[in-house]
Amino acid sequence: MKVIGILFLSFIAIPLFAQEEEPKKLALKGYLKDMSTFNYFDDNLWYDNLVHNRLNLAWYANPHFNAYLEVRNRIFMGDQVRNVPGYAMQVDTNNDYFDLSVQHEAGKSTIFQSMIDRAYVEWYNDKWEVRAGRQRINWGVNLVWNPNDLFNVYSFFDFDYEERPGSDAIRIKRYTGFASSVELAATLNDDFDKTVMAGMWKVNKWGYDFQFLAGKAREDVTLGMGWAGNIKKAGFKGELTWFEPYRDNGSVQALLASISVDYSFESSLYLNGSLLFNSDGSDTQFLNSAGFGNSGQLTVRNLSPFKYSTFFQTSYKFHPLITGGLAIIYYPSSRNALFLNPNATFSLKPNLDLDLIGQIYYDKLLDDYRALAKLGYVRLKWSF
Repeated sequence: MKVIGILFLSFIAIPLFAQEEEPKKLALKGYLKDMSTFNYFDDNLWYDNLVHNRLNLAWYANPHFNAYLEVRNRIFMGDQVRNVPGYAMQVDTNNDYFDLSVQHEAGKSTIFQSMIDRAYVEWYNDKWEVRAGRQRINWGVNLVWNPNDLFNVYSFFDFDYEERPGSDAIRIKRYTGFASSVELAATLNDDFDKTVMAGMWKVNKWGYDFQFLAGKAREDVTLGMGWAGNIKKAGFKGELTWFEPYRDNGSVQALLASISVDYSFESSLYLNGSLLFNSDGSDTQFLNSAGFGNSGQLTVRNLSPFKYSTFFQTSYKFHPLITGGLAIIYYPSSRNALFLNPNATFSLKPNLDLDLIGQIYYDKLLDDYRALAKLGYVRLKWSF
C-alpha cells in the first residue's frame, strides 16, 4: 500500500504544480507516459501496458549549491508480469548501493513500483565541482557503445529510459583551462570487487576534445582514451578501453573500442554509423530481446557478446510535426544476428508526443534463420 500512496500523490501533484508559478529557487518538471507493447514470438502474441511517471525536483539554494531529487513511478500490467518467472525482480534494478525503491504486486499481472532515480547535491565555483549522491557519471562520447563509460553503462535496447542508470557515488572535478579538466569519481559498495573508481583528464587539442582515463572497474584495472571532433562537417568520435583482471577470476584481458561518424544534412536528414570491437567477444553467442545475449548484469566489459558489432541509424523530419527513422545493429562475427529498430514520432501538441517503435530480432536457431521476436510499441508522452 505504501507504493500505491506514493504513486497517487505523485499523479495528483502534477496538475497542481503545473498550474502554479514555480518558486524562484525550486523547479519541478517531468513527464507522464503510457506505453502499449505487442510482443509476437513463436506464434504467440503478448500484450503489456506500462504507465510511467517521472518527477524531477531541483533546489537552487545559492549560486554555488544545488540539490536534486528525481523519482520514477511505474505500473506494469500484462502478459510479461503474469508469465515471466521473477519479472518483479527484473524490473527492480538500478538501486545501486542504497535500496531506494518500493514495489507492490497487485494480483498476478500488475506491479506498482516507485524508485528514487537521482538524489544528489552539488557544490561548484569557477574551478571546482563536487557532486555526491545518486547521479549519472557519463564518460562516454559515442551514441550506442561507450567503452569509456565505466560507471553507468546502458543498453540501446532500453529506449524508454531516456535518463539512463545512475550510481551512488562521489565525483570531484577541477577545471584546468579552456575545455580541459581533471575528474575523480568512485562508487559506494561494500564489496571491493564491485567498486568502480577512476580518474579522467580532458584536454582540447587541434580542434578535438581528448580524454584519458585510468582506474578500477569492478574486477579489472583499466586504461582508456576517447575523442570527439569533426572531419570537415561530419562528427568523428571514438573510445577505447583496456581491461586487465587484477586477480584470477576466470576473466581474460580485453580491449573494447568503438568509433562513430555522424552527419546532419540541411534537409534534416541525419546519418550515424558506428563500429564496436570486443577482443573477448564470441562468434557463437545467441542474440535475444533481453539484451545482447548476456545473462548477467550489463557492464562495460560486456557491451556486446560478439567480437564485432556494427550500427547504422538514419532519421528524417518528413513534416515539422513528424519525424521518422531506422536503426540497424548487425553482428558480422555471429551467425548474422540482426536487430531492426524502425520508429516514428508525431508531435500532437508542444508537450504531447506519440511514438511508434518497432524492435525485431533476427538470429539463427537450429539452422533456421528467422525473426525470433517482433515487438511493437505505441507510446504517448506528456511533458510538463
